[in-house]
Amino acid sequence: MRNTKARRDILGVLDEYDYPLNAEQIYEKLNEDYDKSTIYRNLKNYEENGEIKSIVFSDKIKYFFKGQGHFHFIYCIKCKKFERFDLCYSEQMSKYIKERLGFRVLTHTLYFEGICKECQKITKDNQYDNFDE
Repeated sequence: MRNTKARRDILGVLDEYDYPLNAEQIYEKLNEDYDKSTIYRNLKNYEENGEIKSIVFSDKIKYFFKGQGHFHFIYCIKCKKFERFDLCYSEQMSKYIKERLGFRVLTHTLYFEGICKECQKITKDNQYDNFDE
């Protein structure tokens, strides 16, 4: 893959943020300097080459992020905000998966969907009360 300015700029945007971005957000952060097809094509190529990863939440939109190792996110289903967190139970889970299932874990992405503090304050809707653990 040639190292074009568009490719460097797209990776630069992903380097700036500690949470996933969708193609539309990347397009906006690049001040619409490139057409959307350029953004989508390069994201697809980067993902196929393993340079970036993607995740799809309940909103059915594909989000992209950079990095190695494992990732943990929380996602607000109301305002679509992400946050990354570092608490990880991977050692216990990896041991279980290896011993019980015979599978060697190399990396993982874990996410939780819910409603952030700010959205809980403004919503009067209690349809999610039964989901509390």
